[in-house]
Amino acid sequence: MEKNDFNFGLIVYDQEKDVTHFMPVYSMEEGKPEAKGIDVPGMTIAIYEHCYLLMDRSDHSLLKYRATADGLVLEQSIDMKAIPWEPYSGWVNWINDHTILLGSVVDEQFRYIEIDLKEMKILRNGLLAVPPAPKGVNYTGMSAQLVKDKLFIFYTFQKGFMREHVNPPDDAVHTAVFSFPELKLQSSFEDKRTTWPGSYNIWSSNSIVLNDTAYVLGQPGGRTGNHPTAPSAILRLNKGAKTFDPDYLFKLGSHGAQEAYTLYNLGHGLAVTRIVESSAISQFDDYMLKRISRYELLDLRRQKKIKLAMPPVMLNFIMNVTADENFAYLSVYQENDKSQIWIYNLRSGTLKRGVIVNGEIIRIDKLAD
Repeated sequence: MEKNDFNFGLIVYDQEKDVTHFMPVYSMEEGKPEAKGIDVPGMTIAIYEHCYLLMDRSDHSLLKYRATADGLVLEQSIDMKAIPWEPYSGWVNWINDHTILLGSVVDEQFRYIEIDLKEMKILRNGLLAVPPAPKGVNYTGMSAQLVKDKLFIFYTFQKGFMREHVNPPDDAVHTAVFSFPELKLQSSFEDKRTTWPGSYNIWSSNSIVLNDTAYVLGQPGGRTGNHPTAPSAILRLNKGAKTFDPDYLFKLGSHGAQEAYTLYNLGHGLAVTRIVESSAISQFDDYMLKRISRYELLDLRRQKKIKLAMPPVMLNFIMNVTADENFAYLSVYQENDKSQIWIYNLRSGTLKRGVIVNGEIIRIDKLAD
């Protein structure tokens, strides 16, 4: 096996040293991956051809690091100081295999940046004419999906800001539809069956595209003041449709009993979410400090939930679930400050343990086939 012939990369947080490291992984089933190289200098925006694209918040630059067996090696960078960007309300869409559309809300304005990752240059940036927020509320719970010649931006409204953890969101998932590549507003619509269709999208996922059909998870509250009646549920935007499918509402729990957060695409019409039993929550800190959620497998087409016999996990908004053609890989951060990879066979439905690593895995990425 060649030195750099590894298929997966892990980004792992070491609590004791307060550093974040890269780990090359040659096999998810066995072996002992070890941290390699520098402390990872930023948040991961995208993975492109064995490279990590990191946003360095300290000097507002986008850094391209090649993943090697000895760690991450800086190749190129882009100065982003002149372009406003906010990670908490940001998201990434892929235009093609080397170009991303980076979006975010800054000062109550929706913004976009189109970046060629191969050439490492900004192709264009500007504002998106999302309908204005009503007086007294802010945009919140944002996510977006690019489906062929349309960009769909999903959002809701809230008094105050989501980081204040006080006010519930409003009663609808709002959607603004833009033409692509023109990025001109074409229409907008709302759906009141659930709410809060996003948050923390740079770190985790809550909407996916399957065969040009978008599935969007409503997380009514995003831990920030739960909506009084709306259930956690998935809406479906069918290929070519002008509104969400009125006959599709995949409820992931009953209001006041279960809450669902995050939606990770496993392919094959399957996804993974995290389910929280509402009875486990007595104060906001429970969301942050306790292992109060569990992984659950979702069959999106059949609206079927499948429980996974795995330990409980923290409700973290991180990219610690991924999949290839045959297997899904899910990380469980244990109380001994080690992370256990669990491997789910997408064809047989069987589950087994894989490698254990020191520290908390905050990203699992497939870097090569």
